[in-house]
Amino acid sequence: MSIATEPYMNTNTAVSFSSEHHLNSPEQKVFWQQVTQSSFKTRDDISLAYARITHPNSIGTIVISSGRVESYLKYKELMFDLYQQGYSLFAIDHRGQGLSARTTANPHQGHIDKFQRYVDDFAEFVTKIVKPHAMENYYLVGHSMGGAIGTLYLSQYPATFKAAVFSAPMYGIKLPLPKAFIRGLASLLDSSKQPNYILGGKGYHAEPFEKNDLTHSKLRYDDYRELYRQQPQLQLGSPTNHWLVESIDAAEQAVDAARNSTIPLLILQAEEDTIVANAAQNRAVNGQCRLIKIPYARHEIFMERDKPRNLALNALCEFLKQIN
Repeated sequence: MSIATEPYMNTNTAVSFSSEHHLNSPEQKVFWQQVTQSSFKTRDDISLAYARITHPNSIGTIVISSGRVESYLKYKELMFDLYQQGYSLFAIDHRGQGLSARTTANPHQGHIDKFQRYVDDFAEFVTKIVKPHAMENYYLVGHSMGGAIGTLYLSQYPATFKAAVFSAPMYGIKLPLPKAFIRGLASLLDSSKQPNYILGGKGYHAEPFEKNDLTHSKLRYDDYRELYRQQPQLQLGSPTNHWLVESIDAAEQAVDAARNSTIPLLILQAEEDTIVANAAQNRAVNGQCRLIKIPYARHEIFMERDKPRNLALNALCEFLKQIN
């Protein structure tokens, strides 16, 4: 299948979604009061937080795998929008971030011992939480690191989901120097007994909007930063060297997994992404895996300005409805 070289333009009737000019609306607040927020223990006794809501007339169940440093609380608006389309929703906070338990003495370190741990956690979440509460068509939506986790999950459990949509999936990380050099350096710096930040890494720091690489929407960006200010337990800083080594390897595995996917998979590519490598996403296109480019979008497509965000959400909904 060829890669979409033209920016995506929805040719069908566009659906209305929430606006950056009406964040935390009364309707969204009422919706969130209906959402169950809880946690479960993994096999190795780590507490993982999650949110869930079942639609009374559900057309399917969407399970959200979020990106690095994120929490399901950051996905309130997205969950609201997808619920309005008729979907039941489940979202997990990966270990070491969000409202889930930290695994390092320094709670600001983004760390994982093995990337496969994320995949195993997600598998437990689906088995213990999703399936008992929603016995219907399952769809996977992932962002960034959550896209890599989701893609590897699909390769190991190909019968669970009918389709998947990944926003700016971490199939490669944008690096300042060649990947082999960065991986070797991170591996060398990882020699201490305690997890340590990547070179130049630090604890949580709220970049001013003018310096951010995530979104063009000041309104959504400020809302996100205010959330993390009000709930400091969500704050996470730079990744550790070990996380970087594991993630570089996992990203390469995810490209192969996407290319060989046995279910329909859609990549939403942010045209102006400086966080993950779009070239790696392009390499994933093959067979069941297709890609569309969202113009004028930075890495955080789901918290972009209304126009690119609406394009992405329309593409997501259109894709899933075609599967039905």
